[in-house]
Amino acid sequence: MKKLKAFIVSFLMILSASTVNVSASDKEMRAAWISTVYNMDWPSSKNNETAQKREYIELLDKLKSVGINTVVVQVRPKADAIYKSNINPWSEYLTGTQGKDPGYDPLPFLIDEAHKRGMEFHAWFNPYRVTTSGTDLSKLASNNPARLHPDWVLKCKNGSNEALIYNPGLPEVRKHVVDSVNEVVKNYNIDGVHFDDYFYRSGIDDSDTYNKYKKPGQSIEDWRRENVNTLLKEVKTSIKEIKPNVEFGVSPKGIWRNKDSDPTGSDTRGAESYSDDFADTRTWIRQGLVDYVVPQLYWPIGYSAADYSKLVSWWANEVRGYDVDLYIGQGVYKNGTGDYPGQDVAGEIKEQINLNRQYSDIKGSMYFSARDIVKNSKLQSDMKDLYVNNIKITELKGEDRYETACKISKEGWKEGAKTVILTNGNSVVDGVTATPLASVNDAPILLVQKDGIPTSTKDEIKRLNPSNIIVIGGEGSVNNKVMDELKSILPSVSLTRIGGIDRYETSLQIAKRISEKVDINKVYLAGGYGEVDALSIASQAGIDKQPIILSGKDSLSENVYNWLKSQGIQEAYFVGGKTVLSDEVIKQVNKITLNNVLNNRISGDDRQETNAKIIGKFYPQNKYNTLLVTKSNPLVDALTAGPLAAKLNSPIVILGDTISETQKTVLGVKNTQSIHKIGGGINDTAFNNVVNLVK
Repeated sequence: MKKLKAFIVSFLMILSASTVNVSASDKEMRAAWISTVYNMDWPSSKNNETAQKREYIELLDKLKSVGINTVVVQVRPKADAIYKSNINPWSEYLTGTQGKDPGYDPLPFLIDEAHKRGMEFHAWFNPYRVTTSGTDLSKLASNNPARLHPDWVLKCKNGSNEALIYNPGLPEVRKHVVDSVNEVVKNYNIDGVHFDDYFYRSGIDDSDTYNKYKKPGQSIEDWRRENVNTLLKEVKTSIKEIKPNVEFGVSPKGIWRNKDSDPTGSDTRGAESYSDDFADTRTWIRQGLVDYVVPQLYWPIGYSAADYSKLVSWWANEVRGYDVDLYIGQGVYKNGTGDYPGQDVAGEIKEQINLNRQYSDIKGSMYFSARDIVKNSKLQSDMKDLYVNNIKITELKGEDRYETACKISKEGWKEGAKTVILTNGNSVVDGVTATPLASVNDAPILLVQKDGIPTSTKDEIKRLNPSNIIVIGGEGSVNNKVMDELKSILPSVSLTRIGGIDRYETSLQIAKRISEKVDINKVYLAGGYGEVDALSIASQAGIDKQPIILSGKDSLSENVYNWLKSQGIQEAYFVGGKTVLSDEVIKQVNKITLNNVLNNRISGDDRQETNAKIIGKFYPQNKYNTLLVTKSNPLVDALTAGPLAAKLNSPIVILGDTISETQKTVLGVKNTQSIHKIGGGINDTAFNNVVNLVK
């Protein structure tokens, strides 16, 4: 969903200091639910306006300090209101007595304080709940619609308690819920309307309503689901008619259906929203009944009955291609103690958020709930690491180098690509020298085997749907079986092979192909076996769209020399020390360049030092939208990272087991909003040092 609201809010900031201050770079939803039911999160005091306001300010300040940018405040906890309403009675959670006027309207204050801190405010409605326990209508406020219309109400089970809900099958009830939402949308400056998962409850008897309103042949289960769908459609329609920029979202149970119930469901064994609450989230998404959905994935990674990692993947796939934003509900109330031994969701929140960030379809998170953030100092520290330093860490890592290349491709070419470049997954240097050719064609680099195409690469080629594929390397590197397989995947694709008798000749052939599209005035030379050095310069070569040429240690080949001479090269840079490129090579090139290049060697004592010096020389700016970080040995995971780095105008930081002193010096003056962590095996200590340096 395109967030037009965010643009309008940002524009209005110029005009009014009281409007939400949404940073242009802050695209990730980081919300906290603030529950008022049971006085859980707020307010703890009753009948005390000053204390309630002070408590809310302190709560917002704490949430803001850990990076929360949106509050989802429960304004209608159970058929009542924490705002001045002509429809629902005052909530008992303000005064201790339902229907009693607290002496002020809290909602304008709650909204304004959030907006002062640059936070969005989503008004959270519980659509059907009337009581949490008890069925005596006479105990409700005299103006409570449930008491005025007892025929609207059903008995239900709420845990071990008997309670009351509004009957979702009645048109009058749906109208009442819509009217309740409309009242708030019209009268208050909210940014969103939010429903939780409290729809149908167990233990109800709605057979009379079903018999009255069902369609011919319609089961009671399908009828109930249709009632919920109808409510959501009516609520969203009414919101958009009043204020089109107010968003509407729902947070259902984390499991739509288990695989045992539906083969397209998730690989889980838990309570299903589809069957238990009659909440058919798939239909909501596909019919656009909501603007966003927040499945409550309140389990740890690897949990046998409901593995967080499996559910994250399932939900990301579920929204893909639909105009509905996906946020993940994070169950940080589970901290591994009390009722939740073995379920320390709060303790693994870094792992969960970083896993979420691997999926471009996941736009952020909502935390349940605010009090669990405030009382957990370790969670606060972890959230600050995730959010406050404004560094979003995205792991682009697959099960192997082939899948990692696909992850990189998905990140950089979300809408497909006209051209795709393929190299042998065991030929690092081909992948690196192909980077500027990829940049010229705005193409990702994918990996194949010598005589076959891995499934992950096939799937990504189909998704990208290119009209041109360029294969790098001769038949000894990528044989004709691969070419035939490519034709079977995309029969109409145009196939081109670029390959020489060795890596040196191949780099020259790539350079010649680049020269067909751009003028060549600069060249980067690396040793034929200096893949790490070549990778360090690959991004800059891609940005410049100028070739990387491989050379023998002591001399250029005659073909390379003559071609460079014919191009009228102005500049040349030599990457690596004298053990990979001798001074003789530099002298050779200096004879045919317009500028003196004798001092253009870039090298350090090791590959990390060389990498740092390249970043220091070619990337003088201090602020980057994104940095790419990978390991220096082995390079296989990162060999396809060059085109993405070039596309993002980012250097590639190559790490060993420690971070070098030169890297510390170079990176210490730079900062970034996000880091792409490429491939596996990156030393955690070294990586964390980089994160701390570029905060």
